[in-house]
Formats: sequence, C-alpha cells, structure tokens
Amino acid sequence: MVRYTKQEAKEWARETLKGQWTTLTTPFTPDNQVDEAGLRKNIRHVRRLGTRGAGCCWGMGEFWSLSREERFKVMDTVADEARGQWPVGAHVTHTAAPEMLALARHAEAAGFDLLIVAPPYIAAKTDEQVIEWVRLLADNTSLAIMFYNSPQFNIVVSPQNLQKICRIPNVVGVKEASFNQQLSIETHLLAGKEAIISTPDEWIFWRAKELGFQQQVMFANTSDWRFDTPECNHYVQFIEKATQGRLDEAFYERHLRRLNELSDAWWTRTVDKFNGTLPVAMVKYWGELMGLAGGPVRAPLPNLTEEEKARLQRELEPLKPRPPAVAAAPASGRTAWLTANNNFASGMLLMVSVQDLDEALEAERGGADVVDVKNLQEALVGSGHPSIVRQVRAQIPADKHVSVTLGVVPNQPGTVAMAVHAAAMLNATSVKVGFCETTYERAVEILRESRRALEGTNTKLVGSLFADNPLYKGLDPYLMVRLAKEGQCDGFLIDTLTKDGRNLFDFIPEPDLKEIVFQGKQLGLSTALSGHLKIDDLDELARINPDIVGVRGAVCADGDRGRAVAWQSVARFKHEVDRRKSGEVPVHNVAAPVAARDNGHGHSNGNGNGHHGGWAVVDGRGKSCAGVIAALTQQVAGDPHSFVETILGDALNIYDVMLWAERAGHKLLTQRKESDGSLRVLIQP
Repeated sequence: MVRYTKQEAKEWARETLKGQWTTLTTPFTPDNQVDEAGLRKNIRHVRRLGTRGAGCCWGMGEFWSLSREERFKVMDTVADEARGQWPVGAHVTHTAAPEMLALARHAEAAGFDLLIVAPPYIAAKTDEQVIEWVRLLADNTSLAIMFYNSPQFNIVVSPQNLQKICRIPNVVGVKEASFNQQLSIETHLLAGKEAIISTPDEWIFWRAKELGFQQQVMFANTSDWRFDTPECNHYVQFIEKATQGRLDEAFYERHLRRLNELSDAWWTRTVDKFNGTLPVAMVKYWGELMGLAGGPVRAPLPNLTEEEKARLQRELEPLKPRPPAVAAAPASGRTAWLTANNNFASGMLLMVSVQDLDEALEAERGGADVVDVKNLQEALVGSGHPSIVRQVRAQIPADKHVSVTLGVVPNQPGTVAMAVHAAAMLNATSVKVGFCETTYERAVEILRESRRALEGTNTKLVGSLFADNPLYKGLDPYLMVRLAKEGQCDGFLIDTLTKDGRNLFDFIPEPDLKEIVFQGKQLGLSTALSGHLKIDDLDELARINPDIVGVRGAVCADGDRGRAVAWQSVARFKHEVDRRKSGEVPVHNVAAPVAARDNGHGHSNGNGNGHHGGWAVVDGRGKSCAGVIAALTQQVAGDPHSFVETILGDALNIYDVMLWAERAGHKLLTQRKESDGSLRVLIQP
C-alpha cells in the first residue's frame, strides 16, 4: 500500500527495497486455470521464510500466457494476502501501451507498492524506444517503478541508457538481469549511487566487495523458496547479511553452495535444451518438491518429463535444508554422542558402504542411516579418495551420518593419525581404523594417536577388527572390546575380509557376538557389525542388536557387491530392519521377562520392598541401544536410590535393557505399552 508521493518514490525505495525479494510463479490447476488457493498457499509459505517482499506476473509468472482478467486476479490475490503489511510489486509489461497502463492502474488501485516494467518485446529495437516507453508509464502513475533489463524481452539496454531511465522521476532502479556480468558491474558503478541496481544472482556480492559498491536488495529471484524452508531459511539469512555489506562466505559454503550448484546445473541444462527459454517448468516443479503449489506450465512452454522430474527429485532430496536438532540434556565424556540427541535413530541403524557419489545418493534415497565411504578395489579394503568424501559429505544432508573407512591401516601411528585427521577435516561423522597383522600394543598406540589427531573435532573414532583375522594370522577379534576401550575409541566395528562367500557368522557365532556387543554397550561404545551380511541374517542380527548393521553386497543390484548400490535394495533391507525394530517380525522365542506387570497406574503391584528415593526418567527414544544403557548406567551411578523409568521406542532394545538390569542386580518392576508404540519399563536399582 503506497505511503509516499511520486516525488518521494526514490527515498521510499531506498528505505524499503532491502534484503531478499521473491518472484512468485503462477500456479495452475490440472485443467489449466489459475490456482488461487495454491497462490495464497505459496505467498504464506514465502512470507514465513522471512522474505522482505514479492513480485507477481513476472517472466516466471508466465505473464504472457495470462489474459487481462487473469492478471487482475493474480494481482488481487497477492494484494489481499499482503494486506498492506508486506510490500509487493506488479509486473505490468505488455506489447500494447493501453494494456500496460490498464495493468498499472489496477495495481495501484489494488494497493501495490511499486511496478516492474520491461521493454515491449515486439516493436522496441532501440534503447531510445525503451526510454520513452518507460517514461510513458511513469507519466501515468504515481507508483515507484523498477525497470527490468533482460534478454527475455529481445533487447538489452546499455549501462549508460539504464542511467537515463533511472533519472525519470519515479523510476527508482533496475533489476539488471542481462546475464552479462560486465554490463551488470558497469551499471552498478555508473548508476548505483543515484538508483537501486539489483543483479539477481549471488556472484554480484563477491564482485561488489572487490570493486567497492553495495547492492542493497536481491530484487528478485526464486532462490528463497527453492533453497529454504520456514524452519531453515539459510538463503534469506545469507542475503540479509550480504545486502548489508556482510558477506558471510563460510555460511554460504556450508549451507548454500551445493544447492546453488545444483540450481545452476538444472537452469543451464533446461535453458540450453529449449534454446534460451526461461526454465519455468523446472522452477515450478522444484517448488513443488519444497512444498509449494506449482502445476503445469502453459503452452508453448514445455513441461518436464517424468524422467527429468525423478532425477531432479533424486538430486535435490539430499540437499534440502534440515533444521538443527533440538538440544537435549548434556551428557558427559565421549558417550555424549550416544546419549544426547544427535539424530541417531532408535535401535539398529543401517550403514551402506559406497565407492562414489552416485552410490551415496542411491543409499541415501533408499533410507540408509549411515553412508560409509570406502575403496573395495584396494587389497583388504582401503579408503576412498578425499575428493569423493568431500562430494558425498556435501550432498548428504548434515543430519545424516557419513563415515570414512581407512581399511586395514599400516603399522605407522603418525601416518594413520594424519589420515584420521584428514577425515575429520572432511567433516566425516566417524572414521574407522582397522587392524589385521599387527600386535595388540601397536594397535592401541595407533588408536591413541588417532584419538589425539581428532582433538577439537566432532568426528568419532571407531576401531575395527575382522572376524576372519585368524586366517591371516591377524589380531584376535575377541579382543575388540578391550582394544576399543584402551584405544580410547568412541565405538567399534567387527567386519570380515574374505570374499569367498563366508560371512560374519561363519567366523564368530551369534552368542559370542551378542556378548561382545553387550560388553561394548556397557562401556558406552557404539557397536557395529558387518561382513557379507544379507537379509537372511537379520533375525540373528536383531537378537544381537548392534547399534549399526553394515552392508554392501546385499544392497547392490542382484546382490552382487561388485555392482553398484541400488536404492530399491537399500529400501528393502531398511524395511526389513524396521520390521524387526517395531516388533512386527519377532526374533526372540520367549516373551520379554518382567518381574511384575503394570497395574494400569504406572506403578508396580508391590511397594518396592521398602525402597526409598525419587523417580527418574531416561527417555531412550531416538537413542542407540548403547546410548540407552550408557544413560541408565550414568543415572544409577549418580543416584542409586531413585526408581528409574526408561522409555523405549524399539522392540529390540528392551531385551538388552533387561539383560543389563539382570547382570547389575537391578529389579524390573513394570512394563507398559503406550498408545504411540513405545514401551515404559520401571527399574528399581
């Protein structure tokens, strides 16, 4: 809603056109009508991103395909949603002067704050024609005007003539979208002090810093609603700071670079495919993937093919912004990564070994909890190249785990420590250090030096032994728990090296693995098992209940570990893991033993045998099994007199909790199933 006179337009613009402005598309219904409800939904969504203002009926709004009545309808809808509280601009470009002026009058009457106009794209062939066209509009409206300089309108105005346009009284600036960097820079330098010049691409901020000018508004693009969510508005944050002269390059690198690279790739690919046509269909479908209304584009624009849609969805999904995890109560020592809320899912996680970025994306798409980068081509398993780790870490969402396998490491503490440090610098969640032919003492030394190399980082140290080490006269795998403890590890992995068809259970039987894993959990160590495991092994694995199950061959095409990881196979394996975690597939032959059943009031039938103390709750939902046991151990050690109620979200974890209680001499008083599927167990220390 206008709050300035025509003479005050430039001053108003200096105060109002700041930060991130957006470009709204025009959503259509399947029967090719303007989707008013979808447009309202989109506006509300964009406003929640923190975007400063919006423009409608632009090139991305397919204005050329809209009738006059449809453009009026879009304007009225946008103005109604803005309600004078959110500045909005209307694009009034047309090939006929009477139509342009009619659109301008309607926008002003509807309560718009400014107009956007481009050259009449049929007859205007000279800069002088364009200048007079803009002057015609300015003479017939009191609204502020931004000129749109883009090759989409078949003429690009020079910097000198853009300066002349900006000297028209109520023309407040230029959206300089010529795709010519030198032209944009010259326009900023020539006219930027007297008018608002905005180049709708992030590169301008780096050049502005070099050349000493300042762009105060990103006017306007689609990056806010394609890159951001209301819970995670990294793009809007970046633009807000950049338009104030604070270019946060580290923030851009961390949160936006990969998204922008994906956008550039798709933008270029789509534009080239159709000889320069705006990629409206790509942008609208991208918006749909972020929760907005889009729908088809109108002829003669082409829609994306189903194959293109599937590819865009696959490539965008791992890059979508995720809100940071809500902080939980602090935990002490290295067990904090298990007991605190660090996005560990409850119960067994699925780890998929990958050799390149394509496999990593397949694993992530299939639902893998941990993507593990390794090199299967090197003898006895080796580490992936740092460039691959960097690519994978950049593509996989920050709340998902990316681990690095160093394989069987040499007996050189300094060399291994350097490799471990490199993994941390690549932001790996964890790094696995494996041993075969070495002494126990040297393995401890290497792990301790690796621990020292990780100081000040968040990367976790995982020691690894191989169940088939005796075949190579290697270190006894039954030493795993002791080695992980004395080597100051955060967790351990037991794997295999042989490729002759035998797997983990051919070398260590289920009862022994159960004991090894349980001992690790009691020490607060993350536990992981791998080694040619297949879906047929899941019942045994579920009874052992390690925190992580690692696979490769079982999730490759046709089950051949030499072939590529396939997301469908990952999803199938993940589904079977989840069925056992939920209890849908029972893996224990007997019901969980409890001392007494709940009487419906959340207390035991007895009085606790005279037990005196308080009541503590350990919420095990969202924690690994090791995290639950570590939290219970810490609670009882710090307060041995209080009842402890633990809430478990996983059907498998209850058996380990009961085994822990039995071995420690604690009493299990009640067990109650909640409506949400969780289980509450009351323990008397």
